[in-house]
Amino acid sequence: MTGTSSSVHVILPIQLLHGAEAGLARPQKRLMLAVLQAVLDDFEWTRPGERPPTPRDQRTRLQAAAYVESRDRSWPYSFENICEATGLNVDSIRRALLAHVANIAAATESLEQK
Repeated sequence: MTGTSSSVHVILPIQLLHGAEAGLARPQKRLMLAVLQAVLDDFEWTRPGERPPTPRDQRTRLQAAAYVESRDRSWPYSFENICEATGLNVDSIRRALLAHVANIAAATESLEQK
């Protein structure tokens, strides 16, 4: 899609601790949200134009993408299990994150070619 932009909207844990979502106050749920936040942070290792990505940055982003792409539910803190436990739509979140990574990669490549 040309001319469109996608963005990742960060959900802060406090935003999920009100009303019907009060059950998320349990330590396990807070840990799950912290794991998701860490994955978001790994995707945001740099913004295009700030600095070139280091090999470590690239490896971190690839690991985060592999975590999000995985459909393995054997680990309690897998991406799909966390999304399900916190009431997030796994497919929507996965699509948005992976599209965001693709946009960052394209922008970085464009800057590196200049």
